[in-house]
Amino acid sequence: MKKAALIILVAIGLVAGVGLWFRNEDAVATSAAQPWPGEMGTLDAVADRWPPQKANDASVKLASLANALPKNEAVDDFVAREITRGELTIGEPPPTLPDVSAIRELLLREAVVWERHDEIGGKEAVAMREMQMTVARALVASALVKARANDRAAWDDLQAVWKLARTLDGHPQMMAQTAALSMARMINAVAWKMALPAPAWLGELLERDQVRTLLEAFQFQAASYWEDSAWIFPTKWLATSIDHDRLIAEELYNLTRCDVNPPMNDLGVDLTSVWRRAFRYRAEREATANALRVREGKSIETGSRCSDGGWIFDGTTLRFSREIATAAPDRPMPLALRVRP
Repeated sequence: MKKAALIILVAIGLVAGVGLWFRNEDAVATSAAQPWPGEMGTLDAVADRWPPQKANDASVKLASLANALPKNEAVDDFVAREITRGELTIGEPPPTLPDVSAIRELLLREAVVWERHDEIGGKEAVAMREMQMTVARALVASALVKARANDRAAWDDLQAVWKLARTLDGHPQMMAQTAALSMARMINAVAWKMALPAPAWLGELLERDQVRTLLEAFQFQAASYWEDSAWIFPTKWLATSIDHDRLIAEELYNLTRCDVNPPMNDLGVDLTSVWRRAFRYRAEREATANALRVREGKSIETGSRCSDGGWIFDGTTLRFSREIATAAPDRPMPLALRVRP
């Protein structure tokens, strides 16, 4: 026993010695003091931009209604099928859909404020995200069924999803912002199939670029790892990782193409697939805007904010000039839409 204890003490001493050898507090402090792009500031200023949030009564009501929704894989499959289906007509829905009327009215009527959960990968944040995505898919399914009957009330369901996505604006955790991105993409992917004319609020969705909010969440993630590590193990490796991720943010901030392949970040979970989805979403929004223009009898906008492509309409099908692949499990809307028979 004494020999084993001695071995453990020696091992601890060696680890501590190596740690002291590689400590470089000045390098870490210098890296953390570098400003991030888009006037996001430095890592030590991140926390000041995100004051704590406490749940309000509306979010408690919404959570109660959402948790009462039954699990329904048929609804999820129906939504996924229509998102990835580049046809104006809407296919057969499941025989039964959950009643989302109370959820829709609550989201349209009241301002929902969720409690902030900043712990990366925390159980509360995971559960909240799952609940919000269940609500979003149920509302989109309801919108699709109404749109199939050419009922303009479908737009109310989609607006409720948009309001749900916007409730995450004050939540800088990457998990929350990827949920907001997913909701926005779902709305956009089916909006071109809704009854005309499109409501004014859709313009806000088509103009809002999620890349900025994701970059802020990326910085928040880097700041969290920096705060956790800087006082325990402030090494040159940590400083290099902070610099690496900041340079990724600078590259992404300045990118103009929509087919992107950024390097993997050092701090936190791999976000390369998130960036591919976020930049592809720029082209997806243009697809919806152009599809609605065609349905209204207007000419398309052939130009694109994507420097690596543009839009073509042959009288039947609206098409982006190139495909932009994403990795599984992403199932995005196609960039070729059959807008007319």
